[in-house]
Amino acid sequence: MASSLQVVCVASETSSSRRMLSTTVKLTGYVRHVESHDFRNLWRRLTLSADEPMPDAVLLYHDGPHALNLLDRIRSTPEIETLPVVVVTPETTANDVLAAMERDADDCMLTPIVPEKLAHRLRAIIGRRKSPSPYEQMLALGKKALRAGDPLKAQEYFAEALAMKPDATSALYYCGLGAEMQGDLESAVQYYTRAARFRMNLRAQERLCAIYFKQGDYQAMEPLVNHLHQYITLPSAWLVAAGKASFSKGNVDDAVRNLRQAHRRWVAEGEGNKASPYTPLGGLVEGLQRYPKHPKYLDVCVAIAVDFERNRTLIERLSFDERMALGTLAFHAERLSEARRFWLKALDVAPDEKAKLVVHKKLAATYKKAGVDRLAKEHEKLGETNGAT
Repeated sequence: MASSLQVVCVASETSSSRRMLSTTVKLTGYVRHVESHDFRNLWRRLTLSADEPMPDAVLLYHDGPHALNLLDRIRSTPEIETLPVVVVTPETTANDVLAAMERDADDCMLTPIVPEKLAHRLRAIIGRRKSPSPYEQMLALGKKALRAGDPLKAQEYFAEALAMKPDATSALYYCGLGAEMQGDLESAVQYYTRAARFRMNLRAQERLCAIYFKQGDYQAMEPLVNHLHQYITLPSAWLVAAGKASFSKGNVDDAVRNLRQAHRRWVAEGEGNKASPYTPLGGLVEGLQRYPKHPKYLDVCVAIAVDFERNRTLIERLSFDERMALGTLAFHAERLSEARRFWLKALDVAPDEKAKLVVHKKLAATYKKAGVDRLAKEHEKLGETNGAT
């Protein structure tokens, strides 16, 4: 056991598969300790457990989309991108071997696995990692130069690595990163686009989104956002931008999904921050202008209005104009109670008497539509009084 591995992590969505992998790894006699996780907990183990030693290798059981999605995330995270990963797949899905290797798995094995064969494969993988190829050496030198704040030197190393492997997504990504750090966004986009095209490189797609968003090219970023949201958490502003682009193309379903997610992200991003602009509002207004009667658009207006009603402290984070606009959207969606709530809260922060006049007129219209004539007349009178004042 002198040359044995210290820790190997196995992961699967099902407990039976985890037990099978753990037993097989233990039977190799080559591993001191085996950790068993589901995919979500393994990701946390790899990225958040700073006190735990990094495993020598990871085995992912692939009988659905989650294993390859996790592999993509590992290969897209610089701190763990070189971690040895073996994908294990049932014989009935042998065609998935190609998909795993395209995503830079170190190896792919079919079940049932012979322990001795697994030990041999692990030794070979670890050996390759200890004696990196010239390509891997160039990438390592480039990353070191980036960390030292020398993107120009880093770009030279990355270019050499790319010359060795013209289709390698890691080299393409780092060439793009080097170009972006030097301010050459045109070249960066070209490298990132190639990286995203050859294989599903999440970090290249994320950098493309950042550049397109900065340039205001929402049409270009829309398909990237529609793909990335399945794997990583995106800023609410990106989701809104993609939603606007989807509305302009007539893709209401995509637009509405992005706006729902943008609202959730805004809620999460602004915890404890009472001055955070409500980013989804622009997308909601765009939908009102283009598809005011579309059922899916009305549904998202209702869902957001109801969420504010259930979590009334969220309204405190809104400006006067945002409260007024969301009240208008709720009124349009026939959510009179929520519209009234937004406008009453708008009164609390109205900047002047003229603004209060507008709010009272809105409230009067709401009560009138709800059939509460007494309150409708009361707010009409208040509006007239403020106006006279």
